[in-house]
Amino acid sequence: MIPLKGAARQLRQLKRLPLVEVIDSERWGTLVSHIRFIDLVEGEGLYSAGRSSETLFMVVDGELGLYLPRDTDNGRGFLLQTRAAGATAGDFAVLNGGEHLVSAIALRRTRVATFPRFAFELLTNIDPEILAHVYDVAAELSRRVMLARNYLDLFGDISEPLMGELLSMTTVEHFRSGDVVFREGDPPDGLHIVVSGRLIVQTGAQHETKALARPGTADVTLGTEHTIVAEVRAPETVGELALLADGVRSATVTAARESTVAVLPTTEFHRLIASNADLLLSLTRLVVRRQLAQQKAVRPSAQAAHRTFAVIPLDRRLPLRRFLQQLKRSLRAHGETMVLDARGFDTLYGKSGASSTTFADPFNSSVAEWLDDKEERVDALIYVTDKEWTPWTLRAVNRADRVLLLADANTTDTTVREVEMELADAFGDARSRPRFELVLLHPPGTRRPVGTRRWLGTRTLDDFHHVRLDDRAHNDRLARRLIGKARALVFSGGGARGYAHLGVHRYLEEQNIEIDTIGGSSMGALLGAAMAMGQTHAEVHELSSRFANRRALFDYTLPIVSLMMSAKLTRFCREVYGDVQAEDLWTPFFAVSSNLADGRTVKHDRGPLWKIVRTTVSLPGLFSPMPTPQGGLLIDGAVLDTFPVGLMRERLAGSGEIIGVNVSRVPERFQRFDFGASLSGWSILWSRIAPWRERIQVPRVAETLLRATDVKDLERIGERRAMIDVLVEPDVSHWSLLDFKHYAAISDVGYAEAQKVMGSLFTE
Repeated sequence: MIPLKGAARQLRQLKRLPLVEVIDSERWGTLVSHIRFIDLVEGEGLYSAGRSSETLFMVVDGELGLYLPRDTDNGRGFLLQTRAAGATAGDFAVLNGGEHLVSAIALRRTRVATFPRFAFELLTNIDPEILAHVYDVAAELSRRVMLARNYLDLFGDISEPLMGELLSMTTVEHFRSGDVVFREGDPPDGLHIVVSGRLIVQTGAQHETKALARPGTADVTLGTEHTIVAEVRAPETVGELALLADGVRSATVTAARESTVAVLPTTEFHRLIASNADLLLSLTRLVVRRQLAQQKAVRPSAQAAHRTFAVIPLDRRLPLRRFLQQLKRSLRAHGETMVLDARGFDTLYGKSGASSTTFADPFNSSVAEWLDDKEERVDALIYVTDKEWTPWTLRAVNRADRVLLLADANTTDTTVREVEMELADAFGDARSRPRFELVLLHPPGTRRPVGTRRWLGTRTLDDFHHVRLDDRAHNDRLARRLIGKARALVFSGGGARGYAHLGVHRYLEEQNIEIDTIGGSSMGALLGAAMAMGQTHAEVHELSSRFANRRALFDYTLPIVSLMMSAKLTRFCREVYGDVQAEDLWTPFFAVSSNLADGRTVKHDRGPLWKIVRTTVSLPGLFSPMPTPQGGLLIDGAVLDTFPVGLMRERLAGSGEIIGVNVSRVPERFQRFDFGASLSGWSILWSRIAPWRERIQVPRVAETLLRATDVKDLERIGERRAMIDVLVEPDVSHWSLLDFKHYAAISDVGYAEAQKVMGSLFTE
C-alpha cells in the first residue's frame, strides 16, 4: 500500500478520472486524507468472494478482473466483468455492508485507490450522481452473479468460454405481480430462467371468473379459468419443452410476485446447443426429472414454501413494532429473518427516498436487484408497508407471497380501509395475486376472540389468523402457518370407533405437540371441534361418557324423516359448544357435511360451532338432516368425505404437515347371516321372544347406516393416504360402529397407536 506521503502524483491522476473530476478543490481537500493507494502485479488478488468489506475501490490505472469462484479448484473461476481506469470495485459490499460477491484479481499491473465507507459517504454527499453510478455498477454485477449461479445450477460445471457466451447473450426482464411472461399458444421466444421471484404455470379456457374487486362493485368478469399446474422459482427454467419440441407454448406463465427472469433467445439457444451437446443433455435431464417428479408427486397441489410477506397496518395505533419483534423471534426458529420498512430500506440502501422509487423509474432495476439479493440471503423477509398506498407499499405487496392485513381485533371500525381498496385495484385478477390474509391482533389476556364475522363479511380473503399479543405460542403458530410448516390434524368419521381420536388427543397433549389447524368429518369433527376450542383430553373424556349414553341422545319418533327426532342430539351440541363461532377459535377448525341437493361436500368453518357439529353427525335415516336457506339438505359428512384430507391440504396452500387419524377403513367382522332375500321385522321379533325358535341373526339398522357411509368412500382412502405425512390407523375392528359405551377402551387403543407411530417423530 502506498502511503499518502509522496502520493501527490497518484492523487492528481485520480482527480482526473471522470467520477471524481467534478468535485471542487475545497471539497476534494476533505477527502484526500482518507484515500490510500494499492499497487497490484498481474495475477494478484485485491479481495476475495465471501469476505466482508466496507471499502470502495477505484481503478486508477490498469485493469481488474471480477471472478465468480468455481466449486472446483480448476482455475480462477468465471470472469464476469472487467474494471478499467475510472471504474469502481467492491461496490456491492460497501453499499450493502456485507460480503464481496466476487473475487477481484489484477489482469495486469494495476493501481487502485481505496475509500473507506465514511469517505465514500462523504463523496456521495458531495455529488449524488456518484452514488447513482455506483449503484448501477453494483446492480449489473449482482445480476451477472445471479445469472452465472443459475446457469451453474442448471447445466453443471460448464466451461469459462461457454459461460461468457451465455452471459453476453442473455437479457434480463423484470415482471410485476400479474404480468404475463408468455401465453399459451405463443411461439417460443427463448429459454426462460427464473432468477428471482415466483411464476405460476396455468392452463385454461375462456369463461366468467370471479375477480377481486372493491367492496360493492361487480365481482364477475369475463376472463379465463386457469388451472395452476406448477409453480416455478429460481433457478428453474420454464417453457423449455416448446423450445426442444419446436412447438408452441402449452401453458400461460404469469408472475405471481415481482420477479426477475433471464431470457436466452431462441436463435442463440439453438446455436449454443448445436455446438455444446452437454447443454442439451443437462436440459433434457432436467425435463425428465421434472416429469418424473410430477408423476410420483404424492401432493399434486404442493407449492413451494412462502418466504416473503408484506404486512399492511390497517390501524394507526397498532403496537406494530412489538408485534413484528415477536413474529420475527418466532420466524427465526426456522431460519434467518429480516424485517424491512421504507425507512430501514433507505438506510441500508444508502440513499434517502430510494423506497419511493417507482416501477417506471430508470433506477428501478437497481432497487429490484438489491432486494433480490436480500431475499436470497435470508429465509424469510417481512416487508412492512406504509399505512397509505405509496410506491413502497406497491413494491412490497408485489414482492410478497402473502399480504398480511394487520388489524386491532378490538376496534369497532371493521370497514374496508382505503389501502385495501387500492390493493384490490392493484390485483384485480385473482389468478395471479399473492395470498391475502387478515391478522387480528388481540390484547394480552384475551380469553377468546369475538365478532370475527364482522371483519370477514366485507373482505375477499384467503385466510385469517388470531394472534394474542405477547403469547409465544400464538406467534409460533402464525410463523408456522406463514412459511408452510403448519401442523394439521384430520380426524376421520367412524361412529364409536372415532373414540380412538380421543386417545390421539391425549398423546398429543402429553407430548406438547402443537397443532395449528384441525379438520374432521362426523365423529371426528365432533371430537376435533372440542379440541379446537381448547378443551383438554380430560374434559373431552368426561363429555364422551354423556355421548356414550344412548338414552341421552336417542329420541325415537315416527320414522317419516328419520328414526330419531334429533332434539336430544341438538341439545347436546348446544350444551357442549355453547355460543362459540367457528371463526372465533384460536385454532382454526373445519368440518364437512354432504349436500343431498347437489351431491357435493360442504366445508364448514364459519358460524355456530354447535350447528356445524350437529350437521356433520346427521347420519341419514338415524338423525334428521339439516336444511339450508337455499333449499339443500345437509347430512353426515362421512357420506361423501369421511376423511377430509384433501380439503386440509388445500387449506394449507399445498404445504405443511398433516397428521391423519383414520378409523373408517376397518374390515367388518360380520357374523354369518342367512335370512334370505326378504325379511319381516315381526319374524325377527318372534324369533327373539319364542324360546323354541332359532334366533334370526340380523344387522342393526343404525349400524348398517353407519357402515354405508364408510363403504361409499373406501376407494378414495388410498388417495388420501398419499397426502398425509403421519398416518395413525388404530385397529378398532373389535368394536362395532355403535359400541359407544366402550369409549374408554377404544380411546386407549388410539393412544397406543399414536405412541407407536409418533413416538420417534416428535421429540423435543
